[in-house]
Amino acid sequence: MPSRSSAFSNLLQPELHEIFFEKYGMRPKEYTELFDVMSTERAYEQDGEITGLGQMVQKTEGMPITYDDPIQGALKTYTPVPFGLGFRVTHELYKDDQYNVIKRMPQALSRSAHQTEEIQAWNVMNYAFSTTQLGLDGKPLCSLTHPNVSGAAGSGPYSNRLTTDADLSITSLQSAIELMENTTDDRDLPILVRPRTLVVHNHLKWMARELLNSEKKPHTSDNEINSLADEDLKYMVGHYLSSNSAWFLCSGKEDHYLRFFWREKLAFDNDDDFDTGDAKFKAYMRFSVGFSGWRGIVGTPGVGNI
Repeated sequence: MPSRSSAFSNLLQPELHEIFFEKYGMRPKEYTELFDVMSTERAYEQDGEITGLGQMVQKTEGMPITYDDPIQGALKTYTPVPFGLGFRVTHELYKDDQYNVIKRMPQALSRSAHQTEEIQAWNVMNYAFSTTQLGLDGKPLCSLTHPNVSGAAGSGPYSNRLTTDADLSITSLQSAIELMENTTDDRDLPILVRPRTLVVHNHLKWMARELLNSEKKPHTSDNEINSLADEDLKYMVGHYLSSNSAWFLCSGKEDHYLRFFWREKLAFDNDDDFDTGDAKFKAYMRFSVGFSGWRGIVGTPGVGNI
């Protein structure tokens, strides 16, 4: 059903001072600061995992050396999802609009696309503690029980979630840092994963700023140094986080597995219907987003929405 003049009579009145339409700007893209964004020419992309080798085994003189084998884990498939939206207006409304609102409607399509990208990407974090989205190991992004790919007896499960859910504080952030720095591979060998970014809801940005930017330990009168000051951590606000108590500690993009694959970037098109003269506009894009592994991310839902 096209938009008709009768439904937008205000646009045909020349005496109005202003029509409020798309008055406010859009936030800069946020998910690109966190996700590894790539382009693809394929119908789907896959991530796989192969373990390394374990520790060396002491060799007895005259006895054969011990052999070990790498182990292949599961595959994670990213299939691009199409997103589109359009609108249609009559020839008469398009021509008689006194405020050029209809001619600026493609801006609304751009805003819709922008919001869709952000919401779909940030849902990876919003579902980090539920089974709605799962990684290679069949677990949520943040879990207490990530299994060992090798299946070695006595190895795993592994955790990238605080054992006791906690709101953001200097103590809980220190625990998260230690948890990430103690990360091992599936052969239980320590690996180098450094925390780089504290991701918080805008409700927690004040606390994040105090924790990371205070010279002295915040919320105490003991004049202690702020032990977090040398961690080289920054914080970012995720305005699309649905929980105002959840927070995450993330490594650099090179050390985590948050993926965003562009198959077709946002494209606009328009045409006119020959019989009616209606103007038609549309926008279309196709991408996939998700995570393959849990290493490089530590999170907690907090105690509850604040």
